Amino acid sequence: MATTAQLRAALAVLRADTETAVRQAGIRDRSGTDPIGAEHALLAGLLYRLMGDDVRRSLTGAPDLSSLEERARAAGPGTAKYASDDPAQRREHCARAHFEAYWLADRVAGLHFTTAPPAAALQAAAHAAEATRTLLRIHCDSLRPTPPQSAEVNWETVLDQLDHARSLVRAAAAAPRSGSGTAVSGAQSGASAEAGAGPVRSTECRTP
Repeated sequence: MATTAQLRAALAVLRADTETAVRQAGIRDRSGTDPIGAEHALLAGLLYRLMGDDVRRSLTGAPDLSSLEERARAAGPGTAKYASDDPAQRREHCARAHFEAYWLADRVAGLHFTTAPPAAALQAAAHAAEATRTLLRIHCDSLRPTPPQSAEVNWETVLDQLDHARSLVRAAAAAPRSGSGTAVSGAQSGASAEAGAGPVRSTECRTP
């Protein structure tokens, strides 16, 4: 794992605005029990976002489909990388997928909760992302030599999230085109009030 000094050096080379990231996170105003770990997570997260944006721009900037496919293969080795019978590697791959699903769920929820009026597509995506995150967590737990005793397989939560997403998508598809892509009301969608308000949020990221 990179040290805090190494992360700061990499961000300095990229001319990243770490001070703004610190203000946005508000870690200076909190009397947490793990200030060193929080700083490391902040710097690593900032570098992760910057590099993610760089990969995205590299792919979307391809001049043609052939170049796009070649760049995509170079950026992500593909399914061959995950074809392993080593239990430790399988757990690591699952942990990575679970973290990325957690990250995606957080980003989608951020878009949804800050969009006014709420967009049906974002509402549905938020529910689907939460369901994916939970399913990956369940699978990750099942790969452990000794699954954690505290891990409860709450399939009903997954089913509820998927039901909410499906209701929102069906209602949006059936609604007249307004041009705004905004969410329909709970009565129109047939979804519950909870579904209209957004997904059940969780800060859990229990990667092995």
